Amino acid sequence: MTISIALVLGFCWIIKLFVGSNSYTLSRLVILMSLIWFILCAIGFSDAGSNIPLIVVSVYISLAWVMIWVIRLWRKRFRKSDLNTLKRPLLYWLLIPSAIVLPLLLGYLDVFSLIRFKLSEQALCSYVGNVRAGKVDLAFEFDHPPRQIGLYTVTVTDLLPDGTVRFITSSHGIFDKAGFAHSPKHSPPVLGEDSYKQINQQWWYYYQSW
Repeated sequence: MTISIALVLGFCWIIKLFVGSNSYTLSRLVILMSLIWFILCAIGFSDAGSNIPLIVVSVYISLAWVMIWVIRLWRKRFRKSDLNTLKRPLLYWLLIPSAIVLPLLLGYLDVFSLIRFKLSEQALCSYVGNVRAGKVDLAFEFDHPPRQIGLYTVTVTDLLPDGTVRFITSSHGIFDKAGFAHSPKHSPPVLGEDSYKQINQQWWYYYQSW
């Protein structure tokens, strides 16, 4: 959350420069803003669960950025001194909307999630192997110290009687949590209001509901 706040503050500072900048500086700022936005979405929408505070922040940033784009377009449209700027290629004016929508679309399609999972899959497989071998201390009801497994921070690990390994990596919604389940032989068992979403033949997204 601290990183998200820092990114938002940095984003607001760049917006201030954005409004009063010349065209040369503007191009650099647009690129910088796009990179910050892409990184924010890649981090926020790549875990197993949905981070509600980050989603809210993303919505506000998107709206602010769209408003700035509309204001700039309006100013270029009605200021005679900027008529030449308005004649820029359509691609120039589509840059900001594309920079906003593309990361959100990638997040919605689970592209970020799948990339992060693929980069961490080997470490996750090694972890569940150690869990089944009894090399990892388990904590079913209470959070164990955070463990960095691949690109994920694991806070709760659970070994079910059928051999399924489940672990939590993030929050999901307001009260729920999310993570992964490894069950290579069959679908993981549903306990209470828990649910799953299949990734491949062995791995599932795991949603823990209360």
